[in-house]
Amino acid sequence: MENHCDERGWGLFDVFPMVEKGQINYSIVYPGVVKAWHRHRRQWDHWCVLHGNARIGLYDPETKKATTHYLGERRPVVLSIPPGVWHGMTPVGTEPAGLLYFVSEKYDPKDPDEERAPWDAFGYSWTVQNR
Repeated sequence: MENHCDERGWGLFDVFPMVEKGQINYSIVYPGVVKAWHRHRRQWDHWCVLHGNARIGLYDPETKKATTHYLGERRPVVLSIPPGVWHGMTPVGTEPAGLLYFVSEKYDPKDPDEERAPWDAFGYSWTVQNR
């Protein structure tokens, strides 16, 4: 199991290495942090926020449409993200968000299936709207 920690939060990767196809990871993201955007050519992501709550942004380059999903303790569902769709997240509220996620391929440092874009790309606003 690998781990990573920085000012955005921390993560555990390949938590169950005996899983032959795919990889299970867990990540904590601190409030005020936007972790976006990235996408994959081949793999699917399946996200479930187990701790706190999070706003998930998806951007589909084929339709040029962005969607927003809220996952977390108040909405414990799995969001499946297909290859090619840009995605990112930010915690909602004052608690960190704990993301458990399964990716359909193990990470290969020789051929990483990940492309990144700036957090403010695609005209998507991560700002909370006060109503």
